[in-house]
Amino acid sequence: MFSEELLELDRNTVEFMIEDMRRQIEEKDEQIKQLDEQIKQKDEQSRQLDEQIRQRNKQIKESDKQIRQLEEQIKESDRQIGQLDEQIKESDRQIRQLDEQIKQSEQEIQKNGGSKRVIHSLAVSGT
Repeated sequence: MFSEELLELDRNTVEFMIEDMRRQIEEKDEQIKQLDEQIKQKDEQSRQLDEQIRQRNKQIKESDKQIRQLEEQIKESDRQIGQLDEQIKESDRQIRQLDEQIKQSEQEIQKNGGSKRVIHSLAVSGT
């Protein structure tokens, strides 16, 4: 009898231990599921971040392209400004020459003041 009771106690102990191990396994399984879900979420976040990085890199490339185009436009504008500066300098030189010619002509007219009056009166009288 005593041995049957011991045997029963041993069985109960083994069953309890097995039940406890099952419960622990179930808890661990639940923890694993939760961790798997967290991993999936992190993977999705990582994928989204990778996509954002790709989009930003694309935007950066486009911006770099625009910057290069604008730099080329600036170079062309600088070249045109240089040409216009040269044209202005040439125009200024021509204006100075014309001013000098006008001054010389005015001086000659003043020297020949009487002749101017004669020429003018001839032109007015028509003879």
